[in-house]
Amino acid sequence: RRYVEREQKQLRPTVLGMVTTKLLSEHFDKILDTKFTAKMEDYLDRIEEGDIAWERVLGAFYKDFESTLSKAEKDTKDTRVTIPREQSDIKCELCGRNMEVILGRNGKFLGCSGYPDCKNTKNIVTETGGNCPKCGKRMLAKKSKKGRTFFGCEDYETCGFMTWDTPMPEKCPKCNATLFKKGGKDGGLYCADERCGYTQI
Repeated sequence: RRYVEREQKQLRPTVLGMVTTKLLSEHFDKILDTKFTAKMEDYLDRIEEGDIAWERVLGAFYKDFESTLSKAEKDTKDTRVTIPREQSDIKCELCGRNMEVILGRNGKFLGCSGYPDCKNTKNIVTETGGNCPKCGKRMLAKKSKKGRTFFGCEDYETCGFMTWDTPMPEKCPKCNATLFKKGGKDGGLYCADERCGYTQI
């Protein structure tokens, strides 16, 4: 639901995630409290050991939760969550104003800060520093529909080159072609030019 995003091997909260957490903290502070988690873990242990019935624990929890949920629904009935937009230093080529990073259904994209006067939008391009082994143009980092990062030629429609391996800004010491890094724990570097055969573990 785009509350977090993956950066290499770590998860980082998105602006949407932080706004949602703030909203939940304001209306469900008891449940989000670490003391509640510790207490519930204790109850679960006692249920497993047979010291207390699960119906009793669930009944006690839901009685308080039901009233909290009803109050939250009433208090937030007219609330509209606004996701702050991140200003970029990229200029709109149509009107000259700065573009903003906008979170949409299919991920982030750039939109003109002059909207609705200017409706210009464009994809966010992340350069890798590497070059396409087929045509020599820039390699760009992109996202699949499932949110996984892959890498493709900037002229993908014509060239067609893509890979899951990461293009590196370093060049091959033998032939000066782009080096790629394989994924996984044992991922090493290899030269994009198959005729070269250079690898580095």
